Amino acid sequence: MKKRKSFGVKLWLWFVLFAAAIFLVLWLLQTVFLQSFYNDMAIHGVEKAAKEIAAHAGEADLYDVIDEVAGENSLLVFVTDGQRRILYSSDAYQGLYQEERRNGNPYLAQDQELSWEKGALRNLPDSYETLLEKMEAGEESAGFITEDNAAYVTGCVLPGGNILYISMPLGTVGGTVRILRLQLVWVSVLSLVLGFVLAWVISKRFEKPVAQIAASAKEIAGGSFHPELPRGFCAELDELSDTLGETALRLEKAQNAQREFLANVSHDLRTPLTMIKGYAEMVKEISWSDAEKREKDLDIITREADRLTALVNEILDFSAMQSNNAPQEYGVIDLSRAVRDVIEQFTPFCEQNGYAIEAEITDGVTARADETQLKRVIYNFIDNAVNHTDDSKKIKVSLTSSNGSARFAVTDYGKGIADEDLPYIWDRYYTARRRKNKAVVSGLGLSIAKEILTAHSARFGVDNKTGCTFWFELQA
Repeated sequence: MKKRKSFGVKLWLWFVLFAAAIFLVLWLLQTVFLQSFYNDMAIHGVEKAAKEIAAHAGEADLYDVIDEVAGENSLLVFVTDGQRRILYSSDAYQGLYQEERRNGNPYLAQDQELSWEKGALRNLPDSYETLLEKMEAGEESAGFITEDNAAYVTGCVLPGGNILYISMPLGTVGGTVRILRLQLVWVSVLSLVLGFVLAWVISKRFEKPVAQIAASAKEIAGGSFHPELPRGFCAELDELSDTLGETALRLEKAQNAQREFLANVSHDLRTPLTMIKGYAEMVKEISWSDAEKREKDLDIITREADRLTALVNEILDFSAMQSNNAPQEYGVIDLSRAVRDVIEQFTPFCEQNGYAIEAEITDGVTARADETQLKRVIYNFIDNAVNHTDDSKKIKVSLTSSNGSARFAVTDYGKGIADEDLPYIWDRYYTARRRKNKAVVSGLGLSIAKEILTAHSARFGVDNKTGCTFWFELQA
């Protein structure tokens, strides 16, 4: 069943069906419907010839036109008067007796004189009478297929009262059909054999690179991120191979980042958990009776619990954003006030640890945004700068407005980010630089900022020249 559904088998079957359909159409057109097509074309040609002859009635070159039309279309043409006497006749062989046609009826012998009373009617076909009967019914012209389906006859009354009779045989295509049928038998057999072989070769050629790509995809799924991908067969499969290769590299980086994240989180979780457990036991066994010592130990327990809560909340918030479950409340906010509020959150930390935040904030800057989420982006950017600035412990925060757009930027004066890390700093779990303090590193801060800014349709990025400057722009 699997083999039956393979790419090569399906391609081969479609190719064979296509070839069979082509030959079926050829058989129908060249044999079954050939007589019908021939009849339709013949009738159209005869009617056109009749109109052309009628258009030259009364002109001196009428007989020349009749000879030309009869020769080109294999027609039998008679022009008679009202008493059924032949005035002129012509057919496809008229050119064989050019001299005789000038002297009267071309069907007479050279030494025979034309006698309208004696032998004229013998030169007219039986269908001539049928034509007259149809025109005597009141029609100026008539056309019909003879009862034996051997010929098509048409005619009309020419100016002056003469009768134009034209007939063309329809049965001559029968021999052609037999020849075509015999040829089609051989052509069909040879072509179908060639088609089967060609379809098999093409299907195998297409199946091989597709199978290689499928095998490489399985290797990637199994954890091997550097499979040998086929190239050179066609542009589309080369593009698929390139995409699969790029996907493999991204998966490898994501897996490595996740492993690093798990290692970091495991270590950072173990530390506060160990401290919480240790200080809880100390309170229970040692400092319970010493109120001052007990309060210090409980403060440490509370602080470590807060660290754990912050880490878990960060992971949960990122998951909610990834699944589009994070609540959003958009409105016009005072961005200047929002930035100052976030900076105030860092004031105790900066005073305690000697950090300095240089703020250049333009008053009255507004933007349409979810204030809670945007404050989180601002907080993450400032927190990132605080933890990666140099020994001067300085960072710069700016907010400006220009051409209806608000721009927020945070600059640290650290060593910057390595060029090879820049494309991945917004990825989840990715930590390109080591923090200067011992806060929990989840690698989700910039990823959360990216999700929020993307939802706000904001422009954002990082300038990596003097230190690092993370920025975003919103429509005011």
